[in-house]
Amino acid sequence: MFGLIRSGMATAMHELSVVSNNIANAGSTAFKKSDVSFSDLYSTATPYSVPRTSVGQGSNVFSTRMSDTQGGIMDRGGALNLAIVGSGYFTVSPPDATGAPSSGLFFSRNGEFSIDKDGFIRSADNSFVMGVPAVNGVTPPVVATNSLNRISVPFSIVSDDETIPISNLEIGADGSVSATYGPDDVRQIGRIGMAIFPNQSGLKNMGGGTFTQTSASGEAILGSAGDIGYGTLQSGAVETSNVDITKEMTVMMRSQQQFNGAARLLQTNADMVEKLTR
Repeated sequence: MFGLIRSGMATAMHELSVVSNNIANAGSTAFKKSDVSFSDLYSTATPYSVPRTSVGQGSNVFSTRMSDTQGGIMDRGGALNLAIVGSGYFTVSPPDATGAPSSGLFFSRNGEFSIDKDGFIRSADNSFVMGVPAVNGVTPPVVATNSLNRISVPFSIVSDDETIPISNLEIGADGSVSATYGPDDVRQIGRIGMAIFPNQSGLKNMGGGTFTQTSASGEAILGSAGDIGYGTLQSGAVETSNVDITKEMTVMMRSQQQFNGAARLLQTNADMVEKLTR
């Protein structure tokens, strides 16, 4: 009896922890909530050996999975604020000890980007935003990991022995990055890479809105925004979290009731044992 009650309290506590984390991150850009599912326990039983009158052995946490549903789109302004509308993740790489992109590749839907002092596009956690730089004004397709590189936006160009500063920066729905120098000299800079997965819910959350691939998610399939199976990018906006506060509060109240009920059962069980052993 004690083990059965304890399992109910443990599962309730686990769900409360998950829900609390969801609510705490309701305002985090592009945060993806987690959902918990449970299963019942039958000790030393098989599907064919459980009697119809058998009493279960409590509950167990079956899985805690990320929900990859689309969050809302909030206008933020600025060309470097990007929201993914549909499927896909930005590809980012944290800097190594030398300041160059590391060998690790991570994935994020947080499109709060900026440009560092060297002109490289950086993510909110200061990782390099990876993509394919333009070659002779032409941007090749994003097809493989070894084609990814950091994207650098020159702050100025030299034309006819004159230094012309950048006057505008635009990022298209397909992830293409273009810069205007002077009044009308438009140059293609590159294209931001994106990744999709056979099972996005299987990604491992690394914190800070970044994820890494796992055997459950499958390997990243690289491409560009707007390709078949990939979402598009909306410049001047960011994706909000997909947390529904009302639903989370409902789940929290149910979990609290489960925990309190199990605690009362535990006290009742202790009282009964005490009376029987007097």
